Amino acid sequence: MTIVFDVGHRQQLDLYAADGTTEMSVPPAFITGSQNTPYVSDIAADEPVVAIHFRPGGAFPFLGIPLGDLADGPVGVGEIWGRQGRDLHERLIEAPSVPARFRLLEQFMLAQARSSVHRHPGVAAAMAAVEADPSIRLADVRRMTGLSTKRLIALFRAEAGLPPKEFARARRFQAALKRLGDGTPGARIAADLGYFDQSHFVREFRAFSGTTPTCYRRQRILLPSHVPLGRHKYPRPFVRVCS
Repeated sequence: MTIVFDVGHRQQLDLYAADGTTEMSVPPAFITGSQNTPYVSDIAADEPVVAIHFRPGGAFPFLGIPLGDLADGPVGVGEIWGRQGRDLHERLIEAPSVPARFRLLEQFMLAQARSSVHRHPGVAAAMAAVEADPSIRLADVRRMTGLSTKRLIALFRAEAGLPPKEFARARRFQAALKRLGDGTPGARIAADLGYFDQSHFVREFRAFSGTTPTCYRRQRILLPSHVPLGRHKYPRPFVRVCS
């Protein structure tokens, strides 16, 4: 889950679904929920942007809503925090330096933290187990928590933004991204992360990223989970954002 503030005075940003044609115009300050498909952004690498990337489940205490409510697409920060969110965006634009922007963000987010909101201990343990072993069987996760399947799904949707199965798929994909960046061969990644075979790994990778592991390795940039598209059928340089 990510919060993005464009500080370059644009009135809106153009995002596209993975097909590259379905447009999703969003305010220049927006929140994207957990997803299992990529989207395309027109935020070029040289444009000023301030962003917060949350760890899995980390946004839950700050937003005050079930994270699954954000699964349908990006929403403006004003829809979550009202005038406070819009004021923060304006102050970030006016801030004189990058450190000053970081201070503003830190102060704002600490003020939003809700001490009364805590992760369910079973969900926290389940998330930690998936992080430690992305190939873990979900039946084992459920038994570890002692929760019913229905209850576990509801809690995961609220606190992680995705049901357990999709959460595990997404974390396994992120683990694959990291290993690709480290130079690990695709066949080794497929075996280590519990994919049936390398073709299964490639299909899953394409579903999340819109590209293949080989192309991602060749095109990857410093931004995590991003692939530059250049002017590929767009009027300006776009970036595919992998889920």
